Amino acid sequence: MGLFDTKSMRLIACAPLSAVILSAAYPSSAQDAVVVGVDASSAALNLTLAGHIDERCSMSGGEAMSLGEITPGEGAGARFDLSCNVPFDLHIVSQNGGLAHETQPQGEGQFAGLLLYDLRIRTPTRSPDPDVLEGTFSSRELQSSAVLSSGDAVSGEGGGRLYLVTRGVSGPGLLAGRYSEMITLSVEPRI
Repeated sequence: MGLFDTKSMRLIACAPLSAVILSAAYPSSAQDAVVVGVDASSAALNLTLAGHIDERCSMSGGEAMSLGEITPGEGAGARFDLSCNVPFDLHIVSQNGGLAHETQPQGEGQFAGLLLYDLRIRTPTRSPDPDVLEGTFSSRELQSSAVLSSGDAVSGEGGGRLYLVTRGVSGPGLLAGRYSEMITLSVEPRI
């Protein structure tokens, strides 16, 4: 046991101490600890620290992509931000499987009500060197969901990018009216 002089704030006497466990002042789990070991035969102090960081994945962005007057072969792009401190899977889903006419997606007569497209997605990763995760999918593939896996990489610096290019239409063309599509991106951490 040691004696502590409270006036001068110094340790007066101390017997050998094999290990002391100090808890942090914040809530912690059993894994979070500071272990201090003093070797009585030398002037050495061993300090072991342990802690935990939870996995975290988030996305932001989601701006509207306006195509204006729709023309086959036309393109539009949108930016998104992705932050993930563990390897992840990026899921991409199309609601309609193409740009669909708002009231007659099946078309009418000889005119089509659905315009297919290809979607390219790119986002930076790091493992430990910078790289890019990318893939290109048809709107039909996206209707049943597509997945891009980061492998062992985490998200990198900078934003991701979506780029959509409409395909051609067979026959006389598209039915007049408004067309829309909802593309959903979601991120799933993998540990």
